[in-house]
Amino acid sequence: MQDGDLEQVVAIERLVQSHPWSAIQFQDALASYQCTVYAQAHQVLGFCILQPVLDEANLLLMAIHPSEQGKGLGYALLDHSIAQLKNNPIQIFLEVRESNKAAIALYEKSGFHQIDLRKNYYPNADGSKEHAIIMVKTCTDDFAALFQ
Repeated sequence: MQDGDLEQVVAIERLVQSHPWSAIQFQDALASYQCTVYAQAHQVLGFCILQPVLDEANLLLMAIHPSEQGKGLGYALLDHSIAQLKNNPIQIFLEVRESNKAAIALYEKSGFHQIDLRKNYYPNADGSKEHAIIMVKTCTDDFAALFQ
């Protein structure tokens, strides 16, 4: 992800999130986190933001344009983004809305599993709150390397 991608990234974020990040938050992320886009012919179709923290990482945000969802782009983007992490994390954590069944399925396909539930975490448009499922992926190759 580069500065020139931010307009398209923010547009996708606004399409898929009820409480989207601002352009300033994405600008700050570029300076601090690993930010990746999936693009074809200069058209951003999705993005992924990972926060490396020592021997772990947090998946902060990921989205695919609604017209491109269900085509395997999310899986490819997530897999590529994780492979590009420079800190070789042992574990990667994320939070996802309990109602986001498509994302949960994608994360499970990518090797994540639920470890906890954060109750009443995400705000909904109607003022109610939704639970967040906390998931983790153990990067077995990196974990095994510690014991070699």
